[in-house]
Amino acid sequence: MLPESPFYQNSLQTLQQSPLCKGLNRQLLEDMMRLFTRRCWGKGTRLSEQQRKNYFHILLHGRLKLTRTHPETGRAITLWLLGPGDGYDIISLLDGREHDIMPVVLDDVETLTTRTDTARKWIAEHPEFNRCFLPYIGEQMRRLEDLSTNLALHDTITRLARLILHYVDLKNDSPAKNNYPVQLINDFSHETLAGMVGSVRTVINRHLHHLKKDGIVDFHRGHLTVRDLERLATQAGQFLHRKRPNGEN
Repeated sequence: MLPESPFYQNSLQTLQQSPLCKGLNRQLLEDMMRLFTRRCWGKGTRLSEQQRKNYFHILLHGRLKLTRTHPETGRAITLWLLGPGDGYDIISLLDGREHDIMPVVLDDVETLTTRTDTARKWIAEHPEFNRCFLPYIGEQMRRLEDLSTNLALHDTITRLARLILHYVDLKNDSPAKNNYPVQLINDFSHETLAGMVGSVRTVINRHLHHLKKDGIVDFHRGHLTVRDLERLATQAGQFLHRKRPNGEN
C-alpha cells in the first residue's frame, strides 16, 4: 500500500496499535506497508485454500474465528479469536506448511495482505521487528496452553467464566451502572461461545442463565456484559488483580 491510498493513514494507525508492531518506529512501519495491499472479506466469506496457505493477513477491521472441526460429528472448537491488529496465519508463516484450520469470517473484514514468503523474507531482514513479533507469538502459544489446561482441568462453567473474564474491558474504571463491557465476544451466540470452551449450546445456555440469575452477568438481544466482576473472577478461579493492566488492584 502506497501513501497515496485513501486507506493509508487509518491502516498505519491500526498497525501502530497492533501487538505485532506496537512500538516500532514509523519509518519501519512505512517500509512494511509497501509490501501489503488492502483486502476486504464480507461476513461469512469462505476463504480459498490459496488465501489460507499462501498469504499472510493483518486484520484492520472485524473479527476472524479459527476453528477445528471433527469430520464425522461436526463438533467444532475455536482455537483463536482474532481482532484488529492480529495476524493470520502465524503458524503457516513460521513453518511454511499448510495449517489444518478453518477461518470463519464473523464480520465484514478488512486486512493488509501479502504473500507468506514475502512476509517471511521481510522478517528475516528486519530483526528489530522481532521485539514485537516474538512476544506476540508467545501470547498466541499461551492462549493454546490456557485452552488445553481449561479443557483438562476445569468444568464447563469455570471455562465459560474464564472466557468472559478474558475479554472484559478492565480499562473501563467507571462502567455504566456496574456493567463492564465485554470485547470481541459480547454479541456471540451461545453456540459460538460453546465452541470456544469445548461444550455445546444447551450447556452454555444453562450456565449463562445461572450466572445471570446470580447477578454476575447480563445478556439480552445478543449483548453480553458483566455486572459483578469480583464474583465472575471467583467463579473463574482467578485473582482479579492478575487480569488488570500492569498488575493494578
